[in-house]
Amino acid sequence: MERTFSERVAEAKAAVASVSAREAHARRVNDPQTLFIDPRSAADIAATTGIIPGALNVTLKELSDASDEALPRQLASRTRPIITACQGGPMGALAAHALKQRGFHNISFVDGGTQGWLDAGYATMR
Repeated sequence: MERTFSERVAEAKAAVASVSAREAHARRVNDPQTLFIDPRSAADIAATTGIIPGALNVTLKELSDASDEALPRQLASRTRPIITACQGGPMGALAAHALKQRGFHNISFVDGGTQGWLDAGYATMR
């Protein structure tokens, strides 16, 4: 039986660490190698909260299904710190989990997503 979206999100949240928007921002400041990824479609990003400045837009499907060669070059290192963020958190958790399943080691997601980022007083781009 196929799991529901909520069940998959709960599994992802149990497998990958979450960070607050403030902690994600601090990690970015303290380690410029930290890569942010937004797994939403470009249309969803533009229609909602925008994207964290400097974040890559790589869809959840790409993160889950693309060959290693088809991933952006910024994902060449399996040890680079990566933080995922969607609008509210669930897709970010799924994206982080997908990366962990691909062998990435330093993965987390923003609890509250880009909305939490905005609520913490940080800007996004549209």
